[in-house]
Amino acid sequence: MTQVRDKLAEPWKGVNLGGWLLLEPGPSYPLFTQHPLKDKSEARCEWDIMKGLIAKMGKTGAAEVLRSHRETHMTKADFQRVRSCGLNAVRLPFGYWVVTEPRPKEPYVGPALEYIDRAVSWAEEFDLQIVLDLHGCPGGESPEAPCGRRQRPESRWNWKQWDFQASLKVLQILAKRYAQHSCVTGIAVCNEPSGEVPAKALISYYSKAVDVIRKAGMDARRVAVVLPVFQRPEGEEDFIKTWSKFTKGRHRNVCFDVHCYHCFENQFHGKTFAEQLRAVEANTEMFKQHPMVAGEWSLGLGQATWCTCGDLDEDSVLSIFGAQQQEAFKSASHGSFFWNWKEDPENKEWHFQHSCDSGLLSRPPLSLPLWDRQGEDPLEERPKTGILRL
Repeated sequence: MTQVRDKLAEPWKGVNLGGWLLLEPGPSYPLFTQHPLKDKSEARCEWDIMKGLIAKMGKTGAAEVLRSHRETHMTKADFQRVRSCGLNAVRLPFGYWVVTEPRPKEPYVGPALEYIDRAVSWAEEFDLQIVLDLHGCPGGESPEAPCGRRQRPESRWNWKQWDFQASLKVLQILAKRYAQHSCVTGIAVCNEPSGEVPAKALISYYSKAVDVIRKAGMDARRVAVVLPVFQRPEGEEDFIKTWSKFTKGRHRNVCFDVHCYHCFENQFHGKTFAEQLRAVEANTEMFKQHPMVAGEWSLGLGQATWCTCGDLDEDSVLSIFGAQQQEAFKSASHGSFFWNWKEDPENKEWHFQHSCDSGLLSRPPLSLPLWDRQGEDPLEERPKTGILRL
């Protein structure tokens, strides 16, 4: 039995609030630049910056720096501006330690549920939907910075360190606390889990998470449960097939979260501009087949792309790319979220406010020439001739 492709009545057209309740260098700018590590290098994750702050100013001083960041990084005015930008939703990433106390010997500071309370309240006030995103799970769902702690070499982390039971408890607390808030229309059970996690173990956790969330009061008619499919070795299609076989279609209003980045790994660094646009086109077909959300996307492009754009200027390339992506996301049953609301000002491809203000997200999409995948793609000639200009 296949997974039912439920759709939201109002798909999310939103932005991530990364860097507020889980620290990362770019999104948490300028906190990381203001507090370098002892060797003068910049910390790469929340774990490292908190350890550095504790070593420099003690637990109380470190906690005060973090409190100040949490108080000022996102405010009511930000939520108001999100709405004024024509968006209808926000995705709120946070570490588990914001919900419960951090585990022994961890440098995180929590709990701090009052900040999630604020986000939900502000979302209600400005008629925004909000997706609660358990971005960092107990034990970590990967050895990467987005879960709170970047570990190198990666082998220092093992997938069995991810505490599934503790993660389910966090989700239960969240679901009970916010079940009656109509603006909460989604809850993500983790973020970017490592491909090292066996599909069977990950699917088992996902299914249990849906059950816990539903039992705690978040009804399938109103709240979607978001299940990340991130760099799975078997690919999205096979993972979803395995999920469907395991669950036999009993879960409703779940959606699979894919992160549509075109600037990481060799495959995207080697693509021409035309190939990037065709990759977006392929995503459209994927979105039409399964219940999905693009939980993160940006205007970032791989290195080779910039050598294949003819005489197009940078902003034209970014705006064309942005328009094609936004058109593709219209086919996603649950919508999309740009990464990120705030970012280092030098990284405009990742900075929603800059992209919005600069008109990089307001261009109409192009109608790409048909191509049967035989011979040279006619789109390859367009940057050279200027046909991609509008």
